[in-house]
Order: sequence, then C-alpha cells, then structure tokens
Amino acid sequence: MAYQCTTIGENKKNTAQVYCTPDPSYKAYKSQRQKRARIRKKQAARIRFLIIFFTVLGLIIPVVFMHNFYNVYLKRFNNSSVKIPKEISYLHSAEFSIADSTFLDTKYIDPVNTENPLMLSPIMTEEMPNLKRKLKNLMASYPRLKPGILIWDYSTGKYVNINANREYSAASINKLAILYQLFRRAEKGLIDLNDSMSTEKAFITRGSGSLQYFPLGTTLTYKRLAELMIQQSDNTASNMLLAVVGGMNELNRAIKNWGFSKTHFYEWLPDLDGKNITTPAEIGKMLYNVDNPDFLSLKSRAEIVEILGHVKNRYLIHASLPYNTEFLHKTGDISSMLGDGGIVILPDGRKYIIVIMVNRPWNCYSAKQFIVEASDIAYKSISRKIF
Repeated sequence: MAYQCTTIGENKKNTAQVYCTPDPSYKAYKSQRQKRARIRKKQAARIRFLIIFFTVLGLIIPVVFMHNFYNVYLKRFNNSSVKIPKEISYLHSAEFSIADSTFLDTKYIDPVNTENPLMLSPIMTEEMPNLKRKLKNLMASYPRLKPGILIWDYSTGKYVNINANREYSAASINKLAILYQLFRRAEKGLIDLNDSMSTEKAFITRGSGSLQYFPLGTTLTYKRLAELMIQQSDNTASNMLLAVVGGMNELNRAIKNWGFSKTHFYEWLPDLDGKNITTPAEIGKMLYNVDNPDFLSLKSRAEIVEILGHVKNRYLIHASLPYNTEFLHKTGDISSMLGDGGIVILPDGRKYIIVIMVNRPWNCYSAKQFIVEASDIAYKSISRKIF
C-alpha cells in the first residue's frame, strides 16, 4: 500500500515527527480494481448461464424438430394413400371401438332417453325423525368421518336422507351396474350367460378377488364371472364383464338411460384412487329396481337376487343383522371410502333399503365401526316401527 508522509516538527530529543496517511490516488485505484473484479465475476456467471442454456436448447431443438417433422410431413406422405371412409356409420363404429382398450364384436348401444328413464324411483312419503336423530347423534361421535346415508322402508315409504345425494367414490359398489347390464344384454339375446370367456393379461388386476392368481387362459362362464364379481368383489372378473357389456363408454350410456345423473365410470377396476363415482341415493334406486318387472325379467331378477344374497363380506351392515334376516347387498372398500348397500328382508317379510357410504381418513378403521353401529340403529328402529 502507498502512503503520503509529512514532517510536522521535532520533539525534545531533536527527533523529527512524521505523519503518514494512505495515498488518495492509491485508494481510488484499489476501489476501481475491486469494481472491475465484481464486473468480471458477473460477466463470467452470465457467460456460464448462456453456455448451459444454449447447450440444453441445442439438445432439445433437434429432437422436437424431428418429432414434428415426422408427424406433420413424413406421416402424411407415408399415409397419403390411405382413404378414410366418409360413411357416418363407420365413424361411429370406430369411435365406440376405440373408446375402451378392450371391446367385443357384439356391441349394443341403447339411445339415451333421460325424459323416460328405464328405472323407477322409490316413492318417498315422509322422513323418519327419530331414526334420523339417532343417526345424526352417532355421526357426531365420529367427527373424522363424512357419511352419506339412505334408508327407505318398502311398506310405508318413509325414509332417511343424510347427505344421500352427495357424490362418493364408488369403489366396488358400482359393480351392481355391470351386473344389471350383463343380464339386460342376455335378455336382448346379445350374449348367453352360459358362454365362456378366458382370462387375459389385459384383464388381470390387483385388489380383491382370487381370479388374478389363476393361470392365464382360465375359462369361466359369464354367470360364474358375475358371481365372482359380486360375491368376492373380484376385480379381474369385473374387468372381464365390463368388456362384455361394451366397456365404460357403453355402460355409462346405459346408466344415463336408466335415469342416473351422477353414477359414472371413469376407470377400470380396481380404481384405488376413487375416480368412479356414485351417490347413496342412486345406489338405493338401483337396488329398488331389483323388483322392477319392466327393467328385468323374473328369471333375471331371481338370478340377481341369488347372487346378491351370497356376498362373502358380512362385516359391515350385515354384522348387525340377526341370523334369520336376509340381506342382498354389495360392498365397496378403498382407502378413502368404505361403503355397503343392500336390501334387508326381515323375518316377517318386511323390507327396507339401506345404503351407507363413508368418506374417511386413509384406511380409518372407525368407518367400519360406524357402519356397523348405524346398521344396528336402523334395524332396531325399523323392526320395532320406531320411526
């Protein structure tokens, strides 16, 4: 460092006193040098960024260019000789064929008629205030759960509706719709329930059911697949029958034709994310039409009742019912929703529909406890006619 010194006199020992200060010109030089160093550092960082940016850009642009060049020009040139038929029937056929990943040769698409639905709605007379109050009190003791409940008594038309029109993940309860459509197609002569179908890799899926562990190529009749789908909630059997009825696209069309606005399939089974939806009210309506002679024949209804009456899962609504009570039902169980819905037939012949669907924290066990307790309250109230 440079200094500027000045003699300011002598002391008693005749020694000169010198006062030194940093040279101002050197301070200015040092400041400028530091400033230039900062500028060079910023310029170096900017250059590094530009090098990286243009390197990445140089790698991406050729890939994007070649992809678009192939799709826009080469494909068009290679396929220039392909002629697409203009007949509307062909285009409709193609549309419905590619709507699902798997489809069969026999397809039948009913027109959608929402003004005159094929299914009837149960006639609701008045609510059951005592039963509703008890269920509300039960709900208050399970604050983490969000239940939806529909109960309807056949003999009086009295009902309980607690969030019954709210949409819930359907889980396996929606398999009722596949079952109904399977029998409707059989009645129209489009399939024979005694015909067989073999398991294929595309249908095999995880979750409930034992069919996933069978060897590929295992052959079962449609009737047996229906039993597995409902009684064991077999997801592989469900996917096979979903293909038999034309896939999700055609089944959703049928569901609308039946008179439903919220029940909808978005995913093949097992749908662990809960994208397929329904409501307790619409499941209740679906169950009510087991007795509808205009919807299904007596033979089909008898076979459906037989299937629904032998569901293996007896740990939800069924758990609170006396041994001499019949229960025709279908359950649904995924991590975010637990549900059960069916027709309870009392020993004296009286019947009521009960559907309970519960949104819950991840696999929360208290949802099972809630359904069992709610079922117990409902049975005691209706069997004793304490509405």
